[in-house]
Amino acid sequence: MAVSAEVLREKVKELGEDAAKLLYLLYLYTGGSRSRWIKDYALWVLIYYGITKGVFEGYDYAPRVIMWHGAFRTANISEEAGRDLLRLRNMGLVKKLRLATSKYRYITAYRVSEKGEALVQGLSEKVKRPVEEVFKPSGRLIEIVLDREFKPLVKIYGQAPINVGFLDTEEVPYDSDPVFL
Repeated sequence: MAVSAEVLREKVKELGEDAAKLLYLLYLYTGGSRSRWIKDYALWVLIYYGITKGVFEGYDYAPRVIMWHGAFRTANISEEAGRDLLRLRNMGLVKKLRLATSKYRYITAYRVSEKGEALVQGLSEKVKRPVEEVFKPSGRLIEIVLDREFKPLVKIYGQAPINVGFLDTEEVPYDSDPVFL
């Protein structure tokens, strides 16, 4: 069943620009194949990298304790991206798969649904271009690889892997005043 261009434009407008970019990012890594999924480990690193490179203008990140390759680690996670990912799932544009490892830990993976793929076809260049410039700079998708300490590195084709700081917490200065009740 084909969806009209007008319906697609309304859906994209309803999503918002960052959510549309997130959908397109998921499409780049999983689209066109029913067997390709992206693990949430890699997706969170890609989202963080996209935030630091200015792709996702409305997203921010903050340190949060997560299970990272069998150990609790502090990672820079975007709550706004998590909210948009949930919204994309609720709209039927993204599918979620939960897998159990041999050690009874859970891994979550995502992919774009058929409905989501149809919507991606109607995305504008304004949405697609910044995503492709950062995540497909050499015509090939960047990869997330792990070093010996399980730190995620971004691997751009033809270049050495770089640590993007996903597991590094930043010191943020702030002032506070005591409040007496």
